[in-house]
Amino acid sequence: MDSAVFRNLVRHEFRGKGSWKKQTRSRVSKSWWLAYCMIIFIALIGTATYFAVNNTLQVNSIWYVTMGFPYMVFFWGYGSVKREWENDTYGWWLTMPYSRTKLVMAKWLGIWLKLLAGIVIVFVVLSAYVLILSLVLPNYSLATVGSFMITGIDWLTLVAGFSPLIIALGILTSIIQNSTLRPLSPVVWIVFMSGLSLIFQLPDVVIPENMIQQEATHFEAEWFPYSWNLPLIMGLSWIVTYVVLRFTAYLLEKKLDL
Repeated sequence: MDSAVFRNLVRHEFRGKGSWKKQTRSRVSKSWWLAYCMIIFIALIGTATYFAVNNTLQVNSIWYVTMGFPYMVFFWGYGSVKREWENDTYGWWLTMPYSRTKLVMAKWLGIWLKLLAGIVIVFVVLSAYVLILSLVLPNYSLATVGSFMITGIDWLTLVAGFSPLIIALGILTSIIQNSTLRPLSPVVWIVFMSGLSLIFQLPDVVIPENMIQQEATHFEAEWFPYSWNLPLIMGLSWIVTYVVLRFTAYLLEKKLDL
């Protein structure tokens, strides 16, 4: 496949806008959805600011709001395939003159790049918020900002590093539901969702409970607070990701049930 064509496929997945049918059925316009999101965002910022003014905000705990990222990227992967069936574009997608592996890889890469962009935006926004707190409120300092940013990098590195496998599993789950292996779908959902629940134990490693309970001015974040086995485990997860994607492509090629 020409590299320019592959980039276009990835760009298409990166800009994925969801199901056309759901959009036509929805009675809520995009502007209203945006307004709802802004109201929630303002409410969260307002609540955090209230606690900060009263010197009860443990700034490192703000990163807990990103704990939903692993589930989010799983359903991004799942939805990227489901969208083809909901939009009745699966025929067009599958008849493209490219290998099934390339088609699956393009979806996977587009979603991962979308996640990385989201991680950068969230990191910048939250870091800027804590920086403003340190400049306005005497209870917080630039050292607090530095500790907050280090903690965020530690946690978001885990999210970015293990999300390729999570995305691949989401794509696989959706393909299984449209293959001859469909009877296994309930088991697959139970196994994958149980595995994802383990992700919620990881923040305790990055942000230990005793750190949360300390005063905001005494945070001391640590670069790479993990065992050195973690890079090996992350590398193995990337190998597993490739295997999952190849198996997904095999299902598309040989086991699809239309």
